Amino acid sequence: MILLCGATGDLGGRVARLLSEKGIRFRALVRPGRPVQALTALGAEVVRGDLTDPATLPSALDGVDTVITTANAISRMLGGAKDVSIAAVDRDGNRNLVDAAEKAGVARFVFVSMAGLNEETAHLAPLAAAKLATERRLEASTMRRVVVRPDKFQEVWLAPLTGIDPLRSKAVIYGKGTTPEAYVAEDDVAALVVALAIEPDPPAVVEFGGPETLTRNEVCDALGAAFGVTLHPRHIPRIALRAGAALLSRPKPDIASLMGMSLYADTHPIHWDDSALTSRGITPRTTTAYVRELAAAS
Repeated sequence: MILLCGATGDLGGRVARLLSEKGIRFRALVRPGRPVQALTALGAEVVRGDLTDPATLPSALDGVDTVITTANAISRMLGGAKDVSIAAVDRDGNRNLVDAAEKAGVARFVFVSMAGLNEETAHLAPLAAAKLATERRLEASTMRRVVVRPDKFQEVWLAPLTGIDPLRSKAVIYGKGTTPEAYVAEDDVAALVVALAIEPDPPAVVEFGGPETLTRNEVCDALGAAFGVTLHPRHIPRIALRAGAALLSRPKPDIASLMGMSLYADTHPIHWDDSALTSRGITPRTTTAYVRELAAAS
């Protein structure tokens, strides 16, 4: 039995569909009030609970061999939610889940983290700090940890939510925008998560990206060409990103995380590739292909 946390989110929903397609039995932990029809249609056993409420976790973990969690607060916060926080979900909530899973005798814990995670990113971004704390708690646990560290999601970082909107000819460039990044498709991340959840001998940490490296400037040029528009990029200087990450860490940790992670990506070349995907038979989508898909769907 697999327990999936975050199944009503974008990445978690993709993981749920893949588990169902592969005939893998799974249970989904769903917050009270969230719709579950799509999950029950996939054959999931649904239990109500919340990472922020430790009392709801033991029953969800009963009989579970493997935990997969994609749960996070930042997407809801960027979407305007006021009743959630990185501290409550990504830091304390994940700690609650790890503690409860260890106590329940879970054998394997698959945690979706982020590429480039280290002390520097943790200092710059509250989300990174929370993920690093979870990674360290897992390292100290009795469970087999499988930390999945993807690069930036194409669907999130090449979207209006994070500053790129070709339909309005707008593009936000964080810093200089000249450092290549390996944007990765969420479907490919989900496929890797499922593969690692059932793999006999998975590695403890898997850091990876998509098959194509492009700078944010290059992505904006590609989007403009695909949509037949001229984007008008607005650069946020590195000094402003650093100041914003520091000043907003308490009042707006989601925005501070966005700025801090962007600053790190703009100043540090990547050292990962897509081999974690291709070695498991996953054919990853390029960023260029994603840009074409966006334009075709517009």
